[in-house]
Amino acid sequence: MKDTHNRSREKRRVEGLCATAPEKVPTYQELLDESLDQTFPASDPISPSAAMHAEQVIQSARDARDWSLAPEAPACATGQNTVQSQCQPGRGAFVDAGTAMKAIDLALPMIEKALLDAEISSCGTLSIVVMDPAANPRQHRFEEAVLLTQDLGKPQDAGDDYAGFARAKARLSWENGLDSSVVQATRPHVLRQGDTLLWGSVYLDGVVVAVAGANPWFDEAFATTIAANLRALAKQRQAQALKERRFIV
Repeated sequence: MKDTHNRSREKRRVEGLCATAPEKVPTYQELLDESLDQTFPASDPISPSAAMHAEQVIQSARDARDWSLAPEAPACATGQNTVQSQCQPGRGAFVDAGTAMKAIDLALPMIEKALLDAEISSCGTLSIVVMDPAANPRQHRFEEAVLLTQDLGKPQDAGDDYAGFARAKARLSWENGLDSSVVQATRPHVLRQGDTLLWGSVYLDGVVVAVAGANPWFDEAFATTIAANLRALAKQRQAQALKERRFIV
């Protein structure tokens, strides 16, 4: 460390003179200063590992205050009968809860008309679950990977749990990377205790959407439409980013 202030703090730590826990470890700014000192000019990028504590006020002679690093939160739609995940672990660059909502909105004319047909849905209600495409079962829990849920149509009758059915279908597709119809028809050997025996969810290029409330073949059709819309919207946002020469950070 070239900075006198930082050297004096490091000396106190080495000599065991620090009384509190924060004093016993370097601050973010100290590590950044040292990283700068150790970086060859016009060579390797700086990669300090203490950025997780960037909100702390620095104790450095170089700057008056530490940087504040806060990732930009995506804008999310909050419609009626909609529950959004509090955690979006995958942090997708082009898909968020707002994107999922728009994917559903684009499918609404078809869905609303279909719900009037008793041969498609005898209850006239629909529950939808959209998973975060950037999350995966090896790194995230199912509940935190749910990107958006929405109920459409008539209020559900007492005792009905189409939202629960949709979540169970979504879990099956998300954990197996397959349409639930494929799992039920060709891979019953992978089913575990507690897995649903229903189908009506899809896995489209990593996009998982589940629907419950209609006959399963129409649940699957609605889910496929929403998943395709979400994929198209992600491609649209990527094309716009390329046009503006933006990069994922």
